[in-house]
Amino acid sequence: MAYSKPKPFKPGFVEWTKEDFKVISWCLKNQITMCVVPARSFKNGDGDLCVEIVIKGRSSFSPNYKKDEVLKKQKEYYYYYYDKYKV
Repeated sequence: MAYSKPKPFKPGFVEWTKEDFKVISWCLKNQITMCVVPARSFKNGDGDLCVEIVIKGRSSFSPNYKKDEVLKKQKEYYYYYYDKYKV
């Protein structure tokens, strides 16, 4: 059986503002990172991508999103954790 190379996925495009970069920078400095990854299963939502959220080494996954909405959700998660943990 021949190994087939997985196709790259493209989550779409979202414009980032100066405020977005401030929030993301704060999260990164405080060990809160996120990335868009292929969905782990197709039971949890209706899309094929999700956001992996890593906070101080502990990983969790968002529900699944369609590729045209996953980056918007990623931005929302950054703002959520910024607002939740900001001193």
